[in-house]
Amino acid sequence: MYDCIIIGSGISGATIARELSKFNLKTIILEKEFDVATEATMANSAIVHSGHDPLPGSLKAKYNILGNRMYRQMSKELDIPLLECGGIVAAVDEEQMETIKMLYLRALENGLTVDEVSLLNKNDALKIEPGLSNSIMGVLHLPTTAVTFPWEGAIANIENAMDNGVELSLETEVIAISKDKTFTVETNKGTFEARVVINASGIHAENIAKMLYKPDFSIRSRRGEYIVLDSDVNLVNGVIYPTPTDKGKGVLLTPQTHGETLVGPTSEFVDIKDAMKTTLAGIKYVKEHAKLIVKDIPYSKMIRAFAGSRPSGSTGDFILGESKVSGFINVAGIESPGLTAAPAIAIDIALIVKCILKPTKNENFNPIRRKVIRVKELSISNRSELVKRNKQYANIICRCENITEGEIVDSIHRNCGSKSVVGVKARVRPGAGRCQGGFCQPEVISILARELKIDPMDVMYKGNGSNILIGTTKDVKWWKTTML
Repeated sequence: MYDCIIIGSGISGATIARELSKFNLKTIILEKEFDVATEATMANSAIVHSGHDPLPGSLKAKYNILGNRMYRQMSKELDIPLLECGGIVAAVDEEQMETIKMLYLRALENGLTVDEVSLLNKNDALKIEPGLSNSIMGVLHLPTTAVTFPWEGAIANIENAMDNGVELSLETEVIAISKDKTFTVETNKGTFEARVVINASGIHAENIAKMLYKPDFSIRSRRGEYIVLDSDVNLVNGVIYPTPTDKGKGVLLTPQTHGETLVGPTSEFVDIKDAMKTTLAGIKYVKEHAKLIVKDIPYSKMIRAFAGSRPSGSTGDFILGESKVSGFINVAGIESPGLTAAPAIAIDIALIVKCILKPTKNENFNPIRRKVIRVKELSISNRSELVKRNKQYANIICRCENITEGEIVDSIHRNCGSKSVVGVKARVRPGAGRCQGGFCQPEVISILARELKIDPMDVMYKGNGSNILIGTTKDVKWWKTTML
């Protein structure tokens, strides 16, 4: 019997799990995929938004502001990359200028101070972002905007939760839920019982809720397509938003914590099976709209494109709280600014659980995650000392990102460790650079096989059925490769 079952391991489920680990509760995360954070958390803009955009009085506005102010501490405790770069919303005509003036007042109403938001003319804007389009008339300046690494954010929260006693069950798909005195959750891996169930299943939240009752909300998949520019492109200093529309924040440009530049996204409702697919039309749309706010974008430096699915709720706001079934808590419709809001949402969801279960405090809770060794960030002297202790940190596997064998091995053996090529990429980034794994992927496969004690042909690219190798070169003349 568990006290709490969390369904879903994206940023919402991850931060809730960590928050619940502060109490003496028996908690487990059920995740249907091969690894954690493989859907909406995997593929988004990575922005910690300031809180200027959500409608005043909405849950999005409330938790955006609170979450933004929590990120620095969370990143420090969990060793999550955080680039405090600031941002601007760019206006290109008089109508958009009126819109950003409205957004300035909205930002103040949402709780930003006059030090956290301001209106700048074109000349002052160009001092911040010299690459702005010639058509820019003025901008809304948002210095509290930041950028994180969403994959690592979720992984770090789950790792710390597991360090503090939370369990994780991967490849565990929920098939049915019923309630008598307690909840019975049937899965492909057997039955789990719990006193509280937290539905943090992203795009699947409506279907999970339907297993118990008829929900008063629906969830649709909204696809966003992105372009990634190489790390040697020095195009933007901070996040550059266009003036938003009813479709969202629009096609933006943003630096990433590891040096690349992200351009996108599109915004269209699609069937869930198409949500992670890139299209020529989508890439064309991104390019056409990005040039309206930033000039001379070097698409010759494009190293990849990807698409992500956002769980868009029918209410237009986050769907949070205990449902009509006592003890069943929804955390649904967590689209933008959900990444920013997650740590603040987690606190209030934990409060609901505390009211139901009355747990005692976990006196042994440790908020600090063991630091990740990032060799390329070390001084020469510190690197030399590290290599003396462990020679695996002298063996460069990924030349684009300067990732060593030691970093990959460590990512495999931590709590919530890597089990696939993409899992390693999510944690320590081999394959994320210019060659996109062209040189390092065979080495990553070998390390995974060795450390997991499996045959190289059983190493997965992303999940079950994504085997990269199908035989030796003496048996067959080709490899099967799957590209993310």
